[in-house]
Amino acid sequence: MSDKRAVDGPAPVVDGTHPRSPGAPLPWLTSWERDLLALSTAFKLLLWPCYHSTDFEVHRNWLAITHSLPIRHWYFDSTSQWTLDYPPFFAYFSWLLAQPAPLVDPLIVSLHEGIDHAAWPAKAYMRATVLITELVLGAALVAHARFGSQRALKSGHGDVPTTSSSAPATATATATTDVGSSIPKSPSAIATDDTATLLAASLFLHPGLVIIDHIHFQYNGFLFGVLLWSLWAAREDRPLLCAFLFSSLLNLKHIYIYIAPPFVVYLLRAYIYPPGSQPSDLPKSLERLIILGAVTLAPFLLSLVPLAIDGARGEAGATGTLSQMVSRLFPFSRGLIHAYWAPNAWALWAFADRALVKLFQRRPELIGFLPHRLATKFHASAAAEGLASASRGLVGHVSFAVLPDILPPTCFLLTLTCMLVYLFKLWQAPTYRSFLSAISLCGFASFLFGWHVHEKAIMLVLVPYTFLAADDYAHFRTFVILSTAGIVSLFPLLYEAAETPIKLGFTLLWSLVVFGSLSKRVYRPITSNLGIAVHPLETAYLYGFLLLQLYVSVLHPLVFPAPPSAAVSLQPSPASAAIPARASLSPAPSIAPPIATDAATPIAAGSHESISDAAPEVSVIDTILPTAEAAAADPEPTASSSPQDIEVDQAQAPATPAEAVDGLDDFSLPDTEPIAAAGSNLASSSDLLQSAASTAVAASPTAAVAATADASIPAAAPPSTPPPVADPSSSAAMEFLPLMLVSVYCAIGVVWAWLRASSLYLAQQY
Repeated sequence: MSDKRAVDGPAPVVDGTHPRSPGAPLPWLTSWERDLLALSTAFKLLLWPCYHSTDFEVHRNWLAITHSLPIRHWYFDSTSQWTLDYPPFFAYFSWLLAQPAPLVDPLIVSLHEGIDHAAWPAKAYMRATVLITELVLGAALVAHARFGSQRALKSGHGDVPTTSSSAPATATATATTDVGSSIPKSPSAIATDDTATLLAASLFLHPGLVIIDHIHFQYNGFLFGVLLWSLWAAREDRPLLCAFLFSSLLNLKHIYIYIAPPFVVYLLRAYIYPPGSQPSDLPKSLERLIILGAVTLAPFLLSLVPLAIDGARGEAGATGTLSQMVSRLFPFSRGLIHAYWAPNAWALWAFADRALVKLFQRRPELIGFLPHRLATKFHASAAAEGLASASRGLVGHVSFAVLPDILPPTCFLLTLTCMLVYLFKLWQAPTYRSFLSAISLCGFASFLFGWHVHEKAIMLVLVPYTFLAADDYAHFRTFVILSTAGIVSLFPLLYEAAETPIKLGFTLLWSLVVFGSLSKRVYRPITSNLGIAVHPLETAYLYGFLLLQLYVSVLHPLVFPAPPSAAVSLQPSPASAAIPARASLSPAPSIAPPIATDAATPIAAGSHESISDAAPEVSVIDTILPTAEAAAADPEPTASSSPQDIEVDQAQAPATPAEAVDGLDDFSLPDTEPIAAAGSNLASSSDLLQSAASTAVAASPTAAVAATADASIPAAAPPSTPPPVADPSSSAAMEFLPLMLVSVYCAIGVVWAWLRASSLYLAQQY
């Protein structure tokens, strides 16, 4: 033991005061960890009465499906529109959660009577399952903090020397500065017990997870817990366990396939064919490859075999059952951008397109400077459809008015190209910290350039990058920018006024504690010339979030108030609740088009577009609301309407498909595209509906008839009246401006953090 301690460094601190003797076992939980768990639990319990999205009904329905039906019917059931579209392991997970549910409230697992059931016992039970299963994340974080300073320094593991937190900031190591040059620095604080514990605590109380899981309602804490256990296994030199856990994670939620390439490369280089291997080692490498392949395939067999065996008893057979599962997981029927733009490259692309539209409408002579193809595209779009919004939250593909359209192959090639650069670096330097960086950067690539990315997918970047935050000052500053932009981009998920103090107050408190504490533990080198120029701009950008929230939360509602006469109830009528893909408020616009239409652009209103696997094209020059003619023909859907033929156009009601689609899941998509659940994080839900109704009324009296049919507001104009020109300064036209501002401003920070992180990784010597 004494020899091992000589290699591994000083004894870690327990309870923050007394060092543990070499032979003493670590306690199950230190007093500090118990206090943190108690504080976290108490805080999250207080959030139970908060708003929840339709993901609550999604997961309740999955409990009902797995509890009530044989396995072979799980992926065929369509009693509710919230069909099961996660891999089998998550279905088995739902089955486990469903077993005690009838003891609390039988309607939780009732397939028919339980639809839209959200009584307090059911809500408390579902919230409790999130809280309890999140302990998987808590245990993984304890493991990361507890044993991080006990690893020997060797290739692939423990890349940073182990030091005590009181070590002087001497130049004993080389690290990358804020702009990529190499200068001496102090040993990284990440290997010290107190800093690792701080990082773990910051993740357990991360505002993103609090917003998404404990208010919005999802199970990301549990899933990220499995991911962190696989990372812990990699750090502890247990590659087979790492492979088994990550393979299991893919069978829980397939969105994690985006970060699978770094796992493949790391396991190949750290386990099968490590650096320094000779040709004579090939037989041993082949043996390891077979073992690793068997361990990796084991979770897939455990996941799929029960489904295939039970499916063989049904009409579809084993093959048909598995095929149906795959079709649920990968429907590929969505457009480039979600209803609420995720803060990525395509948000900036859509914003640039809208800005060019406005510019060319006001300065037509500038169109001549465009390439001929783009000028022709602009004129054709203007003549055909009138230049309006970039997205209406539909599944159809988005077509831009000026800039070239983005197709799935473009997204794939951009994502793959970025990933290959990082994977090549990981192949050359297969250390654990290089592995963490590659995972974060591959998550970056998929988020920035992926097809139909949800805003919640930013957590796939934030979680692994947190472990790099204390590596050096450059990583710390990147972490601050990324975390701030990523968390603020999630604010629109909580659109109700009651949650505004929670999301703002808790995020501010978390930022002060985490950023302030880390800044004292990370050595700050002498700023380079480039850093002198860049740092003030970054600081100004961070302070800009205060101005952004001041505008979207205070100024915008004051300058563009919604007319009070259009207020309607958020709750659907019993009849409308039975309609799978449409809530009681028919004409509410989607969240996506967050910019006012031009004064010369008429706003059409009220149609329903067919939603199917062959997705219709939605032009960027389409209007905020659908066409009035179709609305007049079909002012209100009936219960016999097919969910695939009804457009979902509510602002936020108890059945909003956008919330059913997990934000971290770009593949797991239902058949209908929703209006995003976050109205504006600055306005109350009633304000959003008021604007929706006022938009329809201002757009066309014909559309007003369709609007009032669902909202129970009397129609006031004959359908023959021509649609008036929209006033861009009206409340309805400006309804989505705050959402656009939040998305675009956060996208700037995310893109900059990606550029920073990429340059740091590629320049770092591992």
